[in-house]
Amino acid sequence: MTGADALLALLALGVAVLLARGSHPLVAVLLVVSALAVSAMLFLPTAMLGEWFGMHRVHRLYGLTRATPLDPPEWIHLIAFAWLGLLIWLARKDLRNGWGVLLVAIFGVAAELSQWLTDGRQPKLEDAALNVAGGLTGVLLAHLLLHALAFSRRRRVGKHG
Repeated sequence: MTGADALLALLALGVAVLLARGSHPLVAVLLVVSALAVSAMLFLPTAMLGEWFGMHRVHRLYGLTRATPLDPPEWIHLIAFAWLGLLIWLARKDLRNGWGVLLVAIFGVAAELSQWLTDGRQPKLEDAALNVAGGLTGVLLAHLLLHALAFSRRRRVGKHG
């Protein structure tokens, strides 16, 4: 493990713990695991990830996305950061504001920029944009979900109250 690898691992762990801070223990574990999984997808060599998941699965993903405007790596950026944005918004009441939105966007850009520290990876502006778009989509979905749940609760209370 190189110094850059150790720094990336430390940064990934630090961000994961920061995200989980103050949330329910079960959600904290989910946040840490999710943040570390996203970090692994971003920082580990693509060939290694292909070996772990199996090239037949990689080829299947390309088959599934053939009719879409994005390739699997681009979908992965969107989906991974949408998941993180959703988790952050749902788990951290203290970040359900403009600071939370900004934090999700900063994480998306910082995750891509930190690829400069990895071997065989290059940061791309398009990937940073996909990270931010995915994260903000997750925040929006979580926001809508919370509003729908609150609306449902108000209707139930109104019917029984």
